[in-house]
Amino acid sequence: MKPNSLGFIYPGQGAQQVGMGADLCETHAAARKRFDQADNFLGFSIKDCCLKGPRETLAQDLNAQLGIYTVSTIVTDMLMKAKVVPDICAGYSSGFYAAAYASGCFDFLTGLAMVRTAGKILLKTSQMYDGGMAVIFGLPLEQIQLITQKVGNVDVAIHNTPRQIVISGLKPGIDAVMTEAMRSGALDADWLPVTTAYHSRFMADAGKSFMLTIDRNSLQAPKISLYSYTTTNPVADRDTLINVLGMQLSHPVLWVDLIRKLRHNQIDTLVEMGPGTMLSRSIRWIDRHIAMLDTSTAIKTQEVIDSLSPGTVCHAK
Repeated sequence: MKPNSLGFIYPGQGAQQVGMGADLCETHAAARKRFDQADNFLGFSIKDCCLKGPRETLAQDLNAQLGIYTVSTIVTDMLMKAKVVPDICAGYSSGFYAAAYASGCFDFLTGLAMVRTAGKILLKTSQMYDGGMAVIFGLPLEQIQLITQKVGNVDVAIHNTPRQIVISGLKPGIDAVMTEAMRSGALDADWLPVTTAYHSRFMADAGKSFMLTIDRNSLQAPKISLYSYTTTNPVADRDTLINVLGMQLSHPVLWVDLIRKLRHNQIDTLVEMGPGTMLSRSIRWIDRHIAMLDTSTAIKTQEVIDSLSPGTVCHAK
C-alpha cells in the first residue's frame, strides 16, 4: 500500500451507549432516513432504542448489534459522500458487518438482516450451554492459552491488547481460568455481562447454521480491501466472504495481530467508525504510532471529514 494509507475500523457490541446517533439525526436528514429504514424493516424502533434507551434494553445483545451497525453505516455514508474513502476496512467482532457494508459487499438492509439472523441463531445456540465470557488483565496471550488448555471447555475469544485477553466458554471453566490467572499474577479478572460464549467452539453450530441462511446472490466481492479479524487477511472474493461470515461466530478476534498487520502494510491512520472510542483505546496499547480519529459525535465526524477530504493532509492531531 502507499504511505499514509487510511483505514476504517468498526466497533462491535460493547460500544453502544444511549443517545448514539442523536446528534447525527438532529443535523442530517440522511441519518433520520436511515433509522426510519431500519425501523420499518425490523418492525420495531431501533432508533428509539439507540436515542432514548433505556440502557438495559440497548445493552441486550441483538439490540446493541443492530444499533451499532446502523450508526456505523450512517457515518460511513457521510464520509463516503464527502469523498473520504479508505484503503482498507476492518471490523471488531460484529463490527465486521458494517466493515463489509463499507467495502461494498452488500446494501444496508442486507447487512441489517444478517446481523439480526446471526444474533437470533447465536441466542438459540447459547440456550444449549451455560456459557459466558470474562476479561483477564495483565497476562500475555501465551500464558492464558496454557491455562485454558489445562482447564478445558474455555477458549481465548478476543486478543484485545497485548495484556488484555477475553475468554469464552462454559461458566465453571471460566471461573477456574480466572482463579488460576489471578494465582499466576494477573492484575484483574472480571466477568462480562453476556450469557453467550461468543467466539468459542460452542458457537460452531451457530456458524454453520448462519452460513445456510446467506443468499450469495445478495453479496459481492469487496470493492475496498476488507480484512478479517479471524484470518487477519483480506477477503479475496464472495466465497471467502461467506466462509468468513460463518467462521467469525466461533473463531477468536485476533485484534492485536490484525492491527499489527495493518501497520506493517503501511496503514498509519485509522478512523473508528461508529459510537464511542473503544477501539481507539485498545489500539493505543498495540501501536502508538498509528494516528487515531473517531466519529463518536456529529462534531467529531465533521472534523474527520474536514481533515481527510481530498486536498487536505491525512493525519490526526
